[in-house]
Amino acid sequence: MIIKIIIFAFLSILYSQPLKDFKGEIKYYGEHFLHSWVGISSSIKGDFKYDEQKRTASARLVVPLSSFDSKVPSRDSNMLIYTNAIDYPDVIFELLNFEFIDDSVNVIGNITFNNVTKEINSLAFIDKTDKFAVNGSLSIKLSDFKVQRPSLMFVPIDDLIKIDYYLELN
Repeated sequence: MIIKIIIFAFLSILYSQPLKDFKGEIKYYGEHFLHSWVGISSSIKGDFKYDEQKRTASARLVVPLSSFDSKVPSRDSNMLIYTNAIDYPDVIFELLNFEFIDDSVNVIGNITFNNVTKEINSLAFIDKTDKFAVNGSLSIKLSDFKVQRPSLMFVPIDDLIKIDYYLELN
């Protein structure tokens, strides 16, 4: 219980103002029977507000699809085509609810990707260093977001995409 009180106090001081930049990294992991790859982005924008009295928070994160780098330019440009990044250039996360569980927080939010919004749930671990940081992971299915999967040798990539995130607030 004392940890929760300390975390709430820390959050209320740290997050009394909206934030615009997040230092961190988001990675997605793609799989195909012939190979696997990782796309990485550090272009994370957004804001976060925390109300200690009401014990509520709001957060919105925006990551441009064009900022993901898998170290293979042709794969990255194909990803932009298949995810309809010209029409829907960003992946957006909006916090719906949260619950502290020991040194972590259960995060419930909406992800909007390819103009489709789905609720997700992720357990984020809190870094208790001199800065506030969280890290966690979740998985999504491309089919849930109406993303047509590219194929290699007539075999599509896996539908399941794992996402790891690390966010540090500036």
